[in-house]
Amino acid sequence: MNLTLAALALAAAPAPVDHPRTYLLSVGGIARRDSESIQAFSIKTWGVEFAAVCRIPSGWRIKAGSSATPDGELSGEGSHGATWFNHGNPRELRMFVLVTLYGPVQRADIRDATGVVPATFKGHATISTDQGTRRARLTYRNLRLTPARHCPAR
Repeated sequence: MNLTLAALALAAAPAPVDHPRTYLLSVGGIARRDSESIQAFSIKTWGVEFAAVCRIPSGWRIKAGSSATPDGELSGEGSHGATWFNHGNPRELRMFVLVTLYGPVQRADIRDATGVVPATFKGHATISTDQGTRRARLTYRNLRLTPARHCPAR
């Protein structure tokens, strides 16, 4: 009887940390002034597998992918001023990419004697200002991962 309880407890245990998990990724929380617009973003990734770009904002080009190594990139660029986002949490960038992670989000680079293991997400947004453009830093704080198995229905 104790063996049965142990087997049930083991079956009910949560999946190990390295078990792959799939999420819908959102980009937001980008600092900008009222007169500024987000014209582009570029996020370097580490240990992220891109399954699908679920939706491409109108007037934007989105690039997502990785190489044979754990590094990859998610980037986007608006075609002209009318397509740029004039708010820091664009609805168009909510749950728009399906990704798989094989471990927890690493918030910062880890440096040791063997080299550097990059943060899971780091990059920048290009902000259009009255004086030209500026770059705003993007980190894991600018991304939201919502557990999902597939892209949302349209």
